[in-house]
Amino acid sequence: MSFFCPHFDQATEQCVKLKCECIPGRPGCVLRGKVAFMVPAEERVARRSPKKKTKV
Repeated sequence: MSFFCPHFDQATEQCVKLKCECIPGRPGCVLRGKVAFMVPAEERVARRSPKKKTKV
């Protein structure tokens, strides 16, 4: 992945603006609507959601 975002903290891989994990294109992201992604941001957010990671 190659992008530039002034809100991305490389040391923690966090979004400083949203105060959470950086997932480019997610709601509130400065890249949203400016670039096209092969996998929609909503799908990538859902994959990383804590609800989806629980083991049964």
